[in-house]
Amino acid sequence: MALTPPEIDVDLYADEAIRAPWPVYARLRAAAPVVRLRALDAYALTRHAAVRAALRDHETFRSGEGVAGDDFGCAYLRGNTVASDPPRHTALRAAMAPPLSLAAIAQARPRIAAEAEALIERLCARDGFDAVEDLARHLPLSVVRDLVGLPDQGRENMLRWAAAAFDVLGVQNARGRAGREAIEEMRRFIGGPLTRETLSEGGWTRRILDLAEAGELDPELAPFAVRDYINPSLDTTISAISRLIEHLGRDPQAWQALRADRSLALNAAHEAVRLATPIRAFSRRAARDVEIEGFALPAGARVLMLFASANRDALVFEDPDRFDLRRGNARRHLGFGAGIHMCVGMHLALAEMECLIEAMAARVARIEVGEGAPVMNNTICALARLPARFVPA
Repeated sequence: MALTPPEIDVDLYADEAIRAPWPVYARLRAAAPVVRLRALDAYALTRHAAVRAALRDHETFRSGEGVAGDDFGCAYLRGNTVASDPPRHTALRAAMAPPLSLAAIAQARPRIAAEAEALIERLCARDGFDAVEDLARHLPLSVVRDLVGLPDQGRENMLRWAAAAFDVLGVQNARGRAGREAIEEMRRFIGGPLTRETLSEGGWTRRILDLAEAGELDPELAPFAVRDYINPSLDTTISAISRLIEHLGRDPQAWQALRADRSLALNAAHEAVRLATPIRAFSRRAARDVEIEGFALPAGARVLMLFASANRDALVFEDPDRFDLRRGNARRHLGFGAGIHMCVGMHLALAEMECLIEAMAARVARIEVGEGAPVMNNTICALARLPARFVPA
């Protein structure tokens, strides 16, 4: 007989949980792989096996009714790639994926590497910098923003619009409510000044409108594909890069090992994503009565996939709070999701991180970091600032 999930009285979107999330997730994992969150009137999957199984069963755990933490956010932001099911999801993903494939990113990599090298040279000449503002944001804002190919208004507002969307994708607390105005601004921009003529030739967004004009993409889907290039392409990578710098600054031995063996760069990037888990959680709707790890979930239940909790599950990752360059199963993390909703920009994010590591390894003898401060966002787990200094090689 299936078990009833224990009920836990915790607000995952409260300020204290955002500032210090890891003890909260540890408490939830210790309770059960499936818990009921009284404050959200929803269930949550807390452990790696449970989250991974649900993500790979998109027919039971549906995204098309939205992926936020409450009903308003689900309804308000449904319909994009993350918050859709096949066949809509299939069409959106097919339209968006080609510029983000491994082959496409390999072609862009020399440009990314050149930007990374120039950036690290500049930072090595400074007596200190903010690892978020001056380092982690640089490649996404200088390279990715150009690849997306928006006109100036869009380029200048991508970070603000994305942060607003991630706030609404939580719950409608003060942050969620404040995010709606920015999202409406973004929608007016996409529906107004964003035209084929205002977009950069060869840019990703221009390509989407070209597909719609050629009849290869339903025109109704085009604005959703454009939003998906704007919203998730910056904050998540910025979070992972800044956490990578923090870990390497706190662990000088790991940094020296990475300098000595640059083949570890990709593993280091995955380990940083695992520990950062830039997107804390998305939700799903249970399409039927279902059991997960022996616990019963009723049809219609809203179920949170706690990626950040799953990625620190000691049943999968030994000493899970430690940054381990040589962790053999680092790539089993769920920071990029799993199943049909696996992050479409994964290869780009990893390439940016690898290029930064390679540029630093050649130029930086030691990384010094101070105390960081968290971003107060309902969905994104990130640093708002991190004082740092590079000691040149």
